[in-house]
Amino acid sequence: MEEVSQLKFTSLGSGSKGNATVVGYDEALILIDSGFSCKLLETRLAERAIDCQHIKAILVTHEHSDHFNGVPTFSNRYGIPVWMSHGTSLNQKAEKIKALNVFNSHSSFQIEQLEVQPVLVPHDSREACQFVIRKGSSCLGILTDLGHITPFVSQQYKDCQALLLEFNHDIQMLMSGRYPPALKARVSGSLGHLSNDQAIDFLKNGQLDSLKFLAAMHLSEENNCRHSVLDQINGLSLDSVEVTIACQENGFDWVSI
Repeated sequence: MEEVSQLKFTSLGSGSKGNATVVGYDEALILIDSGFSCKLLETRLAERAIDCQHIKAILVTHEHSDHFNGVPTFSNRYGIPVWMSHGTSLNQKAEKIKALNVFNSHSSFQIEQLEVQPVLVPHDSREACQFVIRKGSSCLGILTDLGHITPFVSQQYKDCQALLLEFNHDIQMLMSGRYPPALKARVSGSLGHLSNDQAIDFLKNGQLDSLKFLAAMHLSEENNCRHSVLDQINGLSLDSVEVTIACQENGFDWVSI
């Protein structure tokens, strides 16, 4: 029998112009990041029929503007508590948040019926964390904004039935593109962003035996191609896995597991 309140999630937009994801169940939702203005975030939440009063917490992955900019205003307007790592909380923008909480990056914690496991990732920010979120037997992994996948990171995601995975750039497009050398080095470096090849390698070797849904996230509009990403994923013959690509303008619609 289907669970009454499944774990569900939706992306409101993914990319360098802003990121926001909503995860939870009918009675309680968590917003993960908001790089959008408060007004634009409210518009995108309304497009998904999300009542702001159902958002019980905001999780912040790291302090970069495309993930953080809209958080203080939205949190303060609706009185929603914000959770982030100690390193992220040291950012000056965090001082504006009235209901600020700091989690231990090495320990899971509970929000309503949701178990939240932070996962420390290598990125050029202070104590960046991604998240694995569980409700009952359902398990969702969010894994973006990291320069490479360590054995520790890989281990945290092996039970995920759904995975939101970064496919930031095609390395050849990046290196032959118009970015200055320093930015190319930053994006492709060990503290930058996952390339298509790195993401594909993780899907091949990450022992993701329970995977049923995959979303390609944080695609660069300058240095990637949706068709190329889909072709590479389809080449893995993941016959039992539903695949989508999150776009910058509206992410992807609700999915339940």
